[in-house]
Formats: sequence, structure tokens, C-alpha cells
Amino acid sequence: MVRSRRPDQLDGFTGPALQARLQKLMGYYYAGAGAVDFKPKDRQLWPRAKAQLRLESFGKCAYCEADTAVVAHGDVEHFRPKSRYWWLAYCYDNYSFSCQVCNQVYKGDRFDVAGRPLVPPSLPAAWPDDPAERARLAAALCPDPAASNDRTLGRWLAAERADLPDPYLDDPERLFAWKVIAATQEVWLVARGTSARARRAVKAAETVLGLNRTELLRLRWNDYDELETLALALQEGRMADDAKRRLLDRLRRHAGSDRPFAGMRRFFMRGWGLLEG
Repeated sequence: MVRSRRPDQLDGFTGPALQARLQKLMGYYYAGAGAVDFKPKDRQLWPRAKAQLRLESFGKCAYCEADTAVVAHGDVEHFRPKSRYWWLAYCYDNYSFSCQVCNQVYKGDRFDVAGRPLVPPSLPAAWPDDPAERARLAAALCPDPAASNDRTLGRWLAAERADLPDPYLDDPERLFAWKVIAATQEVWLVARGTSARARRAVKAAETVLGLNRTELLRLRWNDYDELETLALALQEGRMADDAKRRLLDRLRRHAGSDRPFAGMRRFFMRGWGLLEG
């Protein structure tokens, strides 16, 4: 898992379009006496975000970092599950791009927190007749991405202390490390350091997302094995300076965010002294 970035502009998920969706969402809330039932036509809205979310996660699953074109098709994933956080169902800042294995086989509706769970805004007992009051209540359900940033979102969500790192608001590379098991040809996700936050993050990554599932252990090994071979060739091989520069450039391209398992690759390259930061 590596850090992802939101775009500056979004079509259809801000302003009047977002307001209309939130008012419809509140209508469902009142019609269902607090139990929100999404209609099939409403579920068609989420796939509209998929192409942009795929770009933001560099064409990979935002969680396991595998290429979704290879391991599984991608989903628009609600970081805070819409079944439990219904008021965030249309909040773009709650979306990520996930492979179907991480999202459907593992994560589902799971979302553990160590702090105070996020609660919806206080709502009146009945759906207001006043359009202005309806608009005010709907606007309070979630922040408009056009009027918020990572800092304001971080403050809003800080008390919850979610176990799972948010790939947009957290830097997973500060929490995750990697352990090579050469005998079984596997690379395991482990905690970076001994902090309680890192331990909670890795436990959630394992139990909620399955990031140490067998197929990932072996896929990561294949990437690691190739990377180590190139690193050894650079450090131990006898070659001209120009050839060394080309090989180092190639290694650093392997650590680009668009590469599968970039977080793991960068961890080892930093340890080998081939990458700063």
C-alpha cells in the first residue's frame, strides 16, 4: 500500500450534483426509518468514479498493490462501509480503487476503530418540509471535496483512529515493513517499528484485507527476487560508470508508484542504500 492523491477537480461528485444525491440519500433514510436501502439505479453511480480512482491508485489495487488487470477487476470501494456509514455513500473522499479479492472476499463490511466511531449528523424526527432546511441537513452529511482538503478531512476523522490505513490520508510506508522468507520464497508484510499504530495497521491489513494471503506472498517474492538480482549486479558487478548509472536508473524506475508492490520495492531499496527517503 502506498499513498494516493485526490484530484483537484471532480465532475459529478461536488456542488449541486453532490447536494442532489445527498438529499435523495436522506429521503431513503426517512423512508426506511433509518435503514437505508440503495436502489439498483443508485448503485450505478459508483462505477462512474472508477476510471478516476484507478488513475489515483496508479492502475493498481489501492490496498494490495497488485495490478487489477491481472489479479481481479477493480471495484469502487467504500473505505468506511456504506452499510454502516450510510451518510458517506456518495462521499468521494470515502472511495478507493480495490481489487475484488481485497474488497469482496476480505474487507466487505469490516472496519475496526480504536477510538470514537464516526456518527452521522443529528437529524430531526421527520423529513423537513422546508427546502432550505433539507439542503442544510444534506450538506452536513459529508464534506464537499471541492471545499475540503487532506488537513480538514484528517481533523474530522482523527477521533475515530481507524485501524486500517487510509491510502489517501495516511502514509502506509511509515507503518509497513517487509520480511523475506527465502526458504519458502515469500515476502511478508510486517509492522515497521514497534508502535501500537503500526501493529494495529498490520493486523487490520492481514485480517481485513488479507494482505498476507498466499498468492500475494508469492507474487511479492517474484518481484523481490528480480529487484535483488538487479541490486546485486549494481553493487557487486564490475562495469563502467555509465552502465552503473543506467542500471541505477532502471532500479529506481522499478520503485515508481505505478509499479506493483511499490511500497515493498522502496522499502528494500532504501535498506540497500539505493533510494533516499
